[in-house]
Amino acid sequence: MRRGFSLIGLIVVVAVMAVMYALMAESLKGFQTGTDDAGRAVPASKGRLTDMFQIQQLMQSLNTYGLGGKGEFPRPSLKTGDGSDDTTANLYSMLIAERIVSPEALISKMDQGNVESYGQYDWNVWNPAEGEYWDDGFTADLDDLSNVSYAHMVLYGDRASHWSSKKMDSTMPILGNRGPRDGEPSIDSWVCDPDTGRWAGYFAYGDGHVLLVQGLGDARRRYDGGEDHVFRIDDEDRHGDSILGFTSGMDRDGPILQWD
Repeated sequence: MRRGFSLIGLIVVVAVMAVMYALMAESLKGFQTGTDDAGRAVPASKGRLTDMFQIQQLMQSLNTYGLGGKGEFPRPSLKTGDGSDDTTANLYSMLIAERIVSPEALISKMDQGNVESYGQYDWNVWNPAEGEYWDDGFTADLDDLSNVSYAHMVLYGDRASHWSSKKMDSTMPILGNRGPRDGEPSIDSWVCDPDTGRWAGYFAYGDGHVLLVQGLGDARRRYDGGEDHVFRIDDEDRHGDSILGFTSGMDRDGPILQWD
């Protein structure tokens, strides 16, 4: 004897799904993305929520990778022994090669700059015997074309020790939305509102939590030793401060940062 759903059962299932959808939709209203001209909080957009989920997923994937090994996150210089390889393009290309993130998940729907997903990734590039660990065709040039939207901790100096699952620091941002140069609001920056110059975005921290930041004034790391701005290098000596950005290269003075 075959058994299936009765009409009443199907109606009950549909009703439960409708209630769950309504509850979920209501809960999403609590997410905020920024402020309006009067300084009031405004509801989240679909693009901003996608940012949150993508940044959160990438942070979780990094922690999973670290916990499965010696704690270190993938980093170009750990493979090559050359610190100058720790650029944004090499880093994200390597994360793709390690199957930690897909090219599509690196693109923000909120990005107003010249960014596009890298659809021609060479998955056969991984060849440690020949010293090849990522596809060099992947680009992160904010002056031309970038295949990634999200900023990362600049891997130089003492701060680089946090590029790991060992510390699980709840105050040190590891990934996030890009910010303007020196954390100054500007209508000329692709990451700020084109009319007001205001900025909003998400930061992912070493312990895995993701935080919404609703203005550049709050884009700071607060810890026992004080605070420093996430979009400006405040420690020129030891480079132990927090900073999320793009690194186009390294020179004798440290990272060459790029802003849009």
